[in-house]
Amino acid sequence: MNLIEKDLIFKEDFVSLDQAFKCLSKRFLERGLVKQGYLEALMEREKNYPTGIDLTAVSQEFPNIAIPHTESMYCNVTKVIVIKLERDIVSKDMMNPDKDLNVKYLFMILNKDGGEQSNILAKIMEFATNKENISMLAASDSLDSIYDVVNKLNA
Repeated sequence: MNLIEKDLIFKEDFVSLDQAFKCLSKRFLERGLVKQGYLEALMEREKNYPTGIDLTAVSQEFPNIAIPHTESMYCNVTKVIVIKLERDIVSKDMMNPDKDLNVKYLFMILNKDGGEQSNILAKIMEFATNKENISMLAASDSLDSIYDVVNKLNA
């Protein structure tokens, strides 16, 4: 299964996670990737179970990421959509929900098969905690170069 597709990698300039969710959810709905109710479910889940990942344990130089996702009933496909943010936006830390994290990348999971969720999360975490991967991702600026790096998730 190909989790990553070239046309589902974006570079965006958002000022907040809420703005990102609203804009991206609309785009996903227009493309038929998600169902009605996705935005509300995504925002509720993020509020209750934040998805920010602090990568300073891997390296102080690496950007933090967030892995927003929601229940499979709102998704029509199984994909990971990667968004490089032009400026950091604030997300809550998954391990310490009271802590704000500045994130540079969103790895948004759309998963129509709930049983695959833990495998997809594990793949993203394995990718994100590999110094070489994150170093290459941080150095990537074009959509093509970002795709070349994150395409490892398809392996």
